[in-house]
Amino acid sequence: MFEATKPIAHASEPDKPNIIVTNTEVDSEDNTTSVLTRYIPQKSLHNARPAAVNSCINDIFEARFRERPDALAVCAWDGSYTYRELNDRSSALAHKLRRQGVQAEVLVSLLFEKSKFSVVAMHAVIKAGGAFQLWDPSLPVARLRGMFAESEAHLVLASAANARLASEISKNVIVVDESHIPPGESATLNPGTQPENALYCVFTSGSTGKPKGFLMDHRALCTCALGFGELLRLDGDSRLIQFSANTFDLATFDHILPFLAGACLCIPSEEERKGDLNRVFNKYRITHAVLTPTVSRLLDPQHLTTLQVLLLAGEAPSREDVRRWASNVRLLNGYSPAEAGCITIVNPSLQEDHPGKIGFPVTVVPWVVDPDDFNRLVPAGEVGELVIQGHTLARGYFGRPKQSKAAFIQTPPWVRQFGCESYGRLYRTGDLVRFDAEDESLLYIGRKDSQVKIHGQRLELGEVEHALQQFFPRPQIVIVELLMAEDREPALVGFVHRPGNPQNMPARQQSKEDSLFLVADDQFCADAQTALASMRNILPSYMVPSDLLLISHLPMVLSGKTDRRSIRMRAVDLAPEERRKYSSVLGKSRDQPVSPLEKSLLGLWATCLKLPHSQIGVLDNFFHLGGGSLEAIHLAAEARTMGFDELSSAAVFKCPTIREMAGMLDALAVSVQRQDTLISASFQLGSSLVAELLRRSQRTLEDLQGGFLPVTPFQEKTAKMKPMHLLLEISGLDHSRLEAAWALLLEKHISLRSIYVEHQGRVYQAFLRQHDTVSIPIAWYEEPVHESAARFCEQDVDVILDGRPWWSMTRINSKTDSVLVLRMTHAQWDALTLNVLFKDFMAAFEGRELSQRDLEFPDYMQSRLKHNASPATIKFWSKFLHGSQLTQPMLLDGSAKVDPENEAMVFVSKQIPMLTPPLGITLGSVFRAAWALVLSRYTEQEDVVFGEFVEGRSLLLKSVEKITGCTAAEPPMRISVTPTASVHDLLCHSQEQYVARIPYETCELEDIVRPCTSWLIDTKFNHILVIQNEPVFPPVVLDGRPCPHQWAFHGRLEDVYVQLVFGPDTLHVGMSGPEIRLSKEIATELVEKLASTLRQFNDRPESLLSEITM
Repeated sequence: MFEATKPIAHASEPDKPNIIVTNTEVDSEDNTTSVLTRYIPQKSLHNARPAAVNSCINDIFEARFRERPDALAVCAWDGSYTYRELNDRSSALAHKLRRQGVQAEVLVSLLFEKSKFSVVAMHAVIKAGGAFQLWDPSLPVARLRGMFAESEAHLVLASAANARLASEISKNVIVVDESHIPPGESATLNPGTQPENALYCVFTSGSTGKPKGFLMDHRALCTCALGFGELLRLDGDSRLIQFSANTFDLATFDHILPFLAGACLCIPSEEERKGDLNRVFNKYRITHAVLTPTVSRLLDPQHLTTLQVLLLAGEAPSREDVRRWASNVRLLNGYSPAEAGCITIVNPSLQEDHPGKIGFPVTVVPWVVDPDDFNRLVPAGEVGELVIQGHTLARGYFGRPKQSKAAFIQTPPWVRQFGCESYGRLYRTGDLVRFDAEDESLLYIGRKDSQVKIHGQRLELGEVEHALQQFFPRPQIVIVELLMAEDREPALVGFVHRPGNPQNMPARQQSKEDSLFLVADDQFCADAQTALASMRNILPSYMVPSDLLLISHLPMVLSGKTDRRSIRMRAVDLAPEERRKYSSVLGKSRDQPVSPLEKSLLGLWATCLKLPHSQIGVLDNFFHLGGGSLEAIHLAAEARTMGFDELSSAAVFKCPTIREMAGMLDALAVSVQRQDTLISASFQLGSSLVAELLRRSQRTLEDLQGGFLPVTPFQEKTAKMKPMHLLLEISGLDHSRLEAAWALLLEKHISLRSIYVEHQGRVYQAFLRQHDTVSIPIAWYEEPVHESAARFCEQDVDVILDGRPWWSMTRINSKTDSVLVLRMTHAQWDALTLNVLFKDFMAAFEGRELSQRDLEFPDYMQSRLKHNASPATIKFWSKFLHGSQLTQPMLLDGSAKVDPENEAMVFVSKQIPMLTPPLGITLGSVFRAAWALVLSRYTEQEDVVFGEFVEGRSLLLKSVEKITGCTAAEPPMRISVTPTASVHDLLCHSQEQYVARIPYETCELEDIVRPCTSWLIDTKFNHILVIQNEPVFPPVVLDGRPCPHQWAFHGRLEDVYVQLVFGPDTLHVGMSGPEIRLSKEIATELVEKLASTLRQFNDRPESLLSEITM
């Protein structure tokens, strides 16, 4: 479909390089070719095809309409068009545009979301003879108005969704949708277009503070696209995705190229574009794509079934990009400034070891000149500025004659000397390149000016500085730089110098080693937030700095100019914690996650933004932390792998903080469908087992709400322990009101109606439709009520695993006092459960409405069982514990005799002052890190693994915190202790490990050992961490009277616990466990070490771990 043009020369035998081209060197045709190869190597010279294609795009389009009427032209999310249908609709609209005055050299703005109608609009403008400019509706309206005025556009074509926005830009608006396309006017117009007429308009960032626009004509586009199209191998069976945002010049290229070859343009919706790209590519059967390397990293080559050709453009690919793609598709790299045409230089064979090679010319002649004097060529192999010559260039910038003259240069003498005047005009790119000696391709070196690219979008730092300066008026000085570090995403950062700031360093005292950066005060933070928020109203999002830093002085070079490189490099060298200290937008909130959902989201943010967890707060703005549209897409993709299906990239923009995201997800969460049958098929118990459990419990299926479920490992061990009792003082309270409140509580909370049945050493649970008894029996005693209640509890210690309910209430009365005794098992409750139950009990007693829940405990259990058995969970734990061993410290004196019948307990506790963790680090992370160091020293192991008690409410279920029942779990925690690391490093690592584990923390050791480790099947923890940061039991007030409580425990705990208990102003560090497993002397030693370590972590967070003493 594409016509080739002829190369300009076939050169041979290179001569000795010489930077000066003289008339005597080019005195003959043969000598001209020989000398020319000194400056353009033979292979690049052979590939150059600068002959103009004197055609009009509309003529080529019309030929395709005639040749392929029934072939698919557009396949979009909102509908499809064949070439005939596209021709008919665009012709009808073209007639309307002609009546509105659209003709040659008349510009029309197109304001559309991703839609099939943008294609109709573009073809209609071209058919009418006009030129078009694609606009992105997400741009600030002020910027759109400015571009409309500067380009002197005639009218705006807009989708129905953007009609109101269009009316704010122009009084002349035409809405384009099926209902607004005039019927019956499908005859093709004769636009009278000439190759030199304007075809489209593009705006790029400008150094003066305003974007600069320019027009491309038909000849330029035809020359560029038809020459380059051969390399893409587009044909009638090809399907090209339209992915680029309309702010990007490649979007225009996407809209035009497929119709030159009779191919199909595929247009996913904005939601699809920002969602799962692998799914989008397969859904639309994409064969060809033009993407930035950044976007390509969101795709998995192994999951794409139809992609054949991938062109990377807009930014330099990495070695990893080439490695991932080269063996899966035909991989090309395309280069061209927008002013030089769509794609003018191509590398058709990217190599992993040379990703910076931009390739060979396709439709232009590449010259490399002295960056300071374009009249001087530099020899091949030396670095210089790339100048592009050809018929693909833009006309020049609107209303900027000086900039146009500087960029689109007059013919240098060497062009005439080589006889190349007919090859077209010349454009200075500002890019530094050289010809590679190995294969003679062009190698990109860098920029000679302040123009940068971020995510494929070109911008002038001067334009951003101009906008920022408005909010920090002189004598304040602003500088904007693009920070590029190997381990971080590129970030646009602003620097502000306030000459009158008392923190500034006098010039005479400045030295190279002085601190350049100042800690941002509250006033500067407020000014910075205002400035950045306002800039989002006038600049595209990619041009708004992610952060502003306050600097004490302006480093200078010898010439007296600002040393921008020094500022940039010193900012890049800042460690993350230092950057946060100086930042005006990062880390100003200490708010940490308060729910499992927020904790999971924080982990996702850390992954996508490549930031430590400690640098992210729940009120931080995703885009202030360096996120952009591509990071939002990445976040949404990662979220789907963890079950956050509702978190699209569009939702990230609407809810840019973790707290807002969590609220949105919680509101959208769909309740798990309750089933009044046996449990779901994935976890259905065999019929013979169910029959045996019914027999043992003396129940029928009709008695049960649902069927039998397994219990969690934590439930199993606590269900086999003797019951515990809670004693509540209720003297003088009306008994009938207590019974009514208890009956209502039993009705509303299915967890109170749970029963447990043991069979072959395993425990199973089920839930009664109705509790066996809703009354509260009364027992009368002569003795004081507390003595009587204690004796009652001592006699009520049966372990109930035969199908009878555990929960019961009994009222103990003496002559003067009353105590309400609640019997329970820890298999049925945790701290959150008791809070909910007794708040509801108080509400029921006082006749108020009880709390509402979307889910009950059986729903939670079904979700937990499925989640724990999922491939993602198995994969996580296999990776998390790979190569590890459970750390088992010696907790008993080896010489001590152990009496298995001994039920004595060991309790050791030490009080320490409240700690103040570093910014962004939780006390829990400090505690885990401190215990890891103690354990590492005690066992002489740098890699430690221990158990930890957690709430187990990290499942993504609506209002999971309101579910009543024991959701607790005891999963492993793994922390690596490197003696040469700092305390702060260990704290960050501890928190990162904790956050990474959150989505999978409902898995306990019994669930993990066999499928995920090489450990022995009967491996058990010999100690477990527990952090208690809230009261286990809420204060109870009935009828206006406080009801004090106390606990009665029986028997012994089987496990050793290392505890951190929060007090109002202090912390309690302790160990407890059965005497047969824990020596009091060892417990005392370890608690002392732990307390000492915590204090040192608090006082010296920058110390090395090797400096911590015990």
